[in-house]
Amino acid sequence: MKRRRSRKGRDRPGVEDLLDQLADSGSEPEPRQRNGAERGRGFARDLDLRRHAELFGALVEHDFDYLMGQKFATGPRALSDLLPQSVLGRAQNGHGLFTDEYGTGLRFPDATFDRILTVLEKTDPNLRSERVRHRRGKMLARFADWIFEHIEDPELELVVDGAPLFGVDFLAGQAVNTREFLTGLVLAGFMDDWSTRKTAMLQHKRTFEGLPFLIGGGEIWIVDRERFEMCGLRDPGSSVLLEDQLRMLRDLGVICRDSKARYSYPEHDQEFFRRRLGDGVSDDLAMIWISARFGYAALLGAFVMDAIDTYDKFVVDLCWGGFDTQLAGRIQRYFLDRDGKQLVDDRYLLDLIHFAAKRNDPPLILSSSHRRFIQFEPGSAVPTLLNHWRFVQGEPVYDIKLGHARVPASELYDSARQRLRSIGHDVPKARFLGKNDRGDD
Repeated sequence: MKRRRSRKGRDRPGVEDLLDQLADSGSEPEPRQRNGAERGRGFARDLDLRRHAELFGALVEHDFDYLMGQKFATGPRALSDLLPQSVLGRAQNGHGLFTDEYGTGLRFPDATFDRILTVLEKTDPNLRSERVRHRRGKMLARFADWIFEHIEDPELELVVDGAPLFGVDFLAGQAVNTREFLTGLVLAGFMDDWSTRKTAMLQHKRTFEGLPFLIGGGEIWIVDRERFEMCGLRDPGSSVLLEDQLRMLRDLGVICRDSKARYSYPEHDQEFFRRRLGDGVSDDLAMIWISARFGYAALLGAFVMDAIDTYDKFVVDLCWGGFDTQLAGRIQRYFLDRDGKQLVDDRYLLDLIHFAAKRNDPPLILSSSHRRFIQFEPGSAVPTLLNHWRFVQGEPVYDIKLGHARVPASELYDSARQRLRSIGHDVPKARFLGKNDRGDD
């Protein structure tokens, strides 16, 4: 059933009227990119949030309501804390409903998570920024406590305090092997870690077709918010800063130095600093490799760690290096102390990064978000993550479109199959269900 959020009693701004006002204002910014057409798709117009605050607010509400109306494998309570993050990405990139009548993307580069919630809290006080951030952080902390409370159990039921992990319906009632689930957690927790990616490039020097193996990436550092904003560094993830530039930022107190100190929002925040240009890892391919190599319980563990990485982006209590990597490191150290060796051998981490790199062969520029993994795409009776599991199992899959770019499932599964064959793991060619099939075989 589709989840819809009630907006009773609200006099919604007319989005079309606001777009007409923008067109008539004579203040249309220069398009960021062109596709040869005078107007339409391929353009992206950058708008200033202060000058176009009313339009921004209308589009935020419109886009949030649209997303809440889609079908997900979770309920409205979890979605209300998750989807503002999706709206933020769509606002910054001119995706979703952030377009004009010609399909031109309307980008708000200065949109922030808090500014999205400032709009939404007007009709739902429960969506105040500090409340959302506290709930997200509390959920992560509770999960970490739960993991170590049950780390010695042979099996885990993926339910915490009477609810499935992160509110995801298909995790309810699942009893999984603990070591396998933790293996998935660790693998996904390190696949974005920059030091691990650098090691992967040293270990795997070539792609599956013999080309140089290169991958982009960076590090999450905690910054002083006021000083960061004053230095004018809007997006440190878009380009690589030189070492002396980074040293200067540390000397100025923009980037924090003490990894042992406690940091919290709003005095501090976390920012992604790019260390190497280039594409990263496809989360879809990563999930497929993990499930093919370690099974369903590991797939669910990797999926949960992907959810952790998503929710950790906007919390109050900040975690040095990211909550996902820190939790994965804690699990590895636990088993090292107990057994004299880590739960997951480092070579598996390097193999995963090599396999799932977008620029390995065949190339695949796709990486589904947590929101996309739990979404029922049009024509599918299962969420995207479970469609991937069906593919690994050789079961018929749904012919869906994936990610923002709407990559056909056939393209993903063909690429995954070729890559799996390159590492000696054969799976059948994807068989697609008809439109009227539910795949309950």
